[in-house]
Amino acid sequence: MKLFYAARILFLIIVTFFLVLIVKAQEKSLVYTIKRNGSRIGDMSLREVKRGNKVNLKLQSNIKTSFIFTFSAKGIEEASYDNGVMVYSSVYQKLNSSEKVNKQIRYVNDVYIIHNNGKEERLGNIKIYYSLLCIYSHEPLTTVLIFSDKYQKFLSIQRLEDHHYRIKFPDGSANDYWFENGICKKIEVDHLLYSAVMELNR
Repeated sequence: MKLFYAARILFLIIVTFFLVLIVKAQEKSLVYTIKRNGSRIGDMSLREVKRGNKVNLKLQSNIKTSFIFTFSAKGIEEASYDNGVMVYSSVYQKLNSSEKVNKQIRYVNDVYIIHNNGKEERLGNIKIYYSLLCIYSHEPLTTVLIFSDKYQKFLSIQRLEDHHYRIKFPDGSANDYWFENGICKKIEVDHLLYSAVMELNR
């Protein structure tokens, strides 16, 4: 009898161990160091959680640096996918103590409803499968368009060479992305007012 209970406990331990492995396999975390002129000015992290057919992504960034004056920037972005279709996204950006961007998108009855600082807009006749949050953990090998939650439009993905891509934004800035094993390892930001590099921590 004691042997039976011991075997049963061992079996439960093994099952629990494999369940933990499965749960961990459904989570992915990426952490980047943000640099300007070789000096660290902040960090950025992405967390991706998969549960069945649902995927949730959350990006957080914090920057503190000086140009003519010192400024700090904070960003939080989230996106949820169900069966490969984006059903929710949120973009929040704050510069010093001023809120710059606060937008949410929800997919309701085959229509995307955008809430932007109290105003409501609608995007119909489209489905979003690949947004900017996806690019960090999924290389766009065959994808030529990517949805920008901030600008609420599709942007072109320009392939410069193997595992190296560029996206140009409506404000005139551009980002270059480099990939290794399907994961984005470096981003170069070329903004009208500044430049920065984001490097994946090993």
